[in-house]
Amino acid sequence: MKPRRAREPRLRDPETGEWDFPEVKHRAKGWIAVALALVIVFGGIWFVGGKAWDAWMSFRTKDDYIGTGVDPIQVEIPRGASMTAVGKLLQDKDVVKSSDAFRRYAQSRPDESSRVQAGQYNLKTQMSVMAAFDALLDSNNLVRNTMQLREGQRTSEQLAAMAAATKLPVADFQAIAAAPGNLGLPAWGKGNVDGFLFPDTYELGSTPTALGTMKVTVDNFNKVVERNDWVTQATNSPAKDPYTALVMASLVEREAMTTEDRQKVARVFYNRLAKGQKLESDATVAYANNITGRVTTSPEERKIDSPYNTYLDKNAGKLPPTPITSPSEDAMEAAVTPAEGNWLFFVVVNLDTGETVFSDTYEQHQAAVAKFQEFCKTSDKC
Repeated sequence: MKPRRAREPRLRDPETGEWDFPEVKHRAKGWIAVALALVIVFGGIWFVGGKAWDAWMSFRTKDDYIGTGVDPIQVEIPRGASMTAVGKLLQDKDVVKSSDAFRRYAQSRPDESSRVQAGQYNLKTQMSVMAAFDALLDSNNLVRNTMQLREGQRTSEQLAAMAAATKLPVADFQAIAAAPGNLGLPAWGKGNVDGFLFPDTYELGSTPTALGTMKVTVDNFNKVVERNDWVTQATNSPAKDPYTALVMASLVEREAMTTEDRQKVARVFYNRLAKGQKLESDATVAYANNITGRVTTSPEERKIDSPYNTYLDKNAGKLPPTPITSPSEDAMEAAVTPAEGNWLFFVVVNLDTGETVFSDTYEQHQAAVAKFQEFCKTSDKC
C-alpha cells in the first residue's frame, strides 16, 4: 500500500474561511520567482530570435529587394536579350538590386525564361527578383506599340502606315526603299522592296527606327518563304522562278478573296500567259493609275501607257514588272499551287460575298459579267 502524500498547507482555514496570510505570502514569492524566470527565458528567446531575424534579413536583402516594388518605371527589353543582359538592364534601372541575383533566379526557371518577350514593360523600382521575373512573364505589363500592314497594300501605303505608327517622317522610309541594301532582301528580289514588306501586325519598341521597322517586315517575309520552302515551290510551278511567282501572288491578292478562288485565279492568269494573251486585270490598271477604293476601271483608265497596264496589246503575255501589292501567305501559296483547269476568264459577281465565276469561253464570261453588272445596279461597291 502506497504511503499517503502529505497535504500541502491550505491558503484558507476550512472551518473559519479566514486567509492564512503567512502561507499566501510564502506561495506568492514562489509564483513571482517562476514568472520572473519565464520573463527572462522568453525575453532571451525574443532577443536571440530578433537578432537571428535581423541577420537573415540582412543576408536576404544583400542582393535582393523585398516586395513588389515602389515607383512605376518603363523598361525596354531588346529583342534576343539573354537573361544576363536583362538582369543588367533591370539593375541599371533599379528594378532589381543585383543582376546576378536575377540571373540565378531566371536559371532556376529555365522553361519560363524563354517566354520573356522583347518590348516595353511597365515595371516598378526596387522589386524582388521573383516579382520582376513574374512581371516580365505577364503580357499585361507589355506596352503595346503596334504597327499593322494589311494584306494587299501597295508599298506607298505600307510606308505611310510605318510612318504613322512610328511617328517618323515618311521620307525616311522612302529613302530606305529607294536604296534597300541593308534590309536583307533575298538575292532574287532584284533590289526592289515591292512585295517584300510582309503584311502582319508588328510590335514596335519605344524608340523604333525607320530601318529597323522596315527590316523586321522583310525578315518576316524571309521566314515565311523559308518555312514553306516557297522558292522550291515557285521553281517547280508555272511561274518557274520566285520573283515571277511573287508578282503573280500580288495580282491574286487583289483579284480573289478565298483560298480556292485564289488558286483558280492564278490558273487563269497562267493559262492566258501560256497563250500569249493579255491578262486584262483591273487591279493592274488601278495600280498604273494610282487608283484606290474601287475594283473596276474605266475604258479611259485602261488606255494608260504603262508596263503595269495589262489591257495594252504590247503587254500581252506579260506580267507587270514588279509586284503591285504585298501579298498574304495564302496568296503566295496560291501562286505556286494553282488549281487545275482550263479557265481563261473570271469575274467577281458579288462583292459582298466574293462569289466568283470562272469560265472557259468568252461567251460564258459575258454571261457572268452581265450578272456582275446586275449586282452593281444596287451596290455602291463597284
